[in-house]
Amino acid sequence: MVKKEIMYNTNFQTKEELFKGATDYLVAKGFATEEFEAALREREERFPTGLPSTPPSAIPHSDGTYAKEDVIVCILNETPLEFNQMGAEKGTVVHPRVIFVLMVRDKITHLEQLQVLIEKTRNHELIAQLQDAADEAAFAALVEKE
Repeated sequence: MVKKEIMYNTNFQTKEELFKGATDYLVAKGFATEEFEAALREREERFPTGLPSTPPSAIPHSDGTYAKEDVIVCILNETPLEFNQMGAEKGTVVHPRVIFVLMVRDKITHLEQLQVLIEKTRNHELIAQLQDAADEAAFAALVEKE
């Protein structure tokens, strides 16, 4: 089973800060090793994860090498962050506030969870509700419902 963790109303200024903050959170909880941050950066550089949903979202992830537990960290950042768009020409960017950091040990489960998350980002109403959540409890309730 994949755990869902919440980072609500974060104040990251760049996706790199988000990668560090999410990794620090995961390491502190015992879910990941510190090498996860570098793996996220490298993966994002080669294969961008920004999705042009309305509103936009992103699903940064890496293989499960540095995972101790299977976790999705659901993040709502105060301001939009710049991510390169998945599958688009280099330089095409999106600016999400809702980000799902995926960390799963098994390759098959990883792919299944990635597909589920991509499908959920197509639910524009859900992403808008997450983005507009009044407080952490409302954000968490939406995450758990889905």
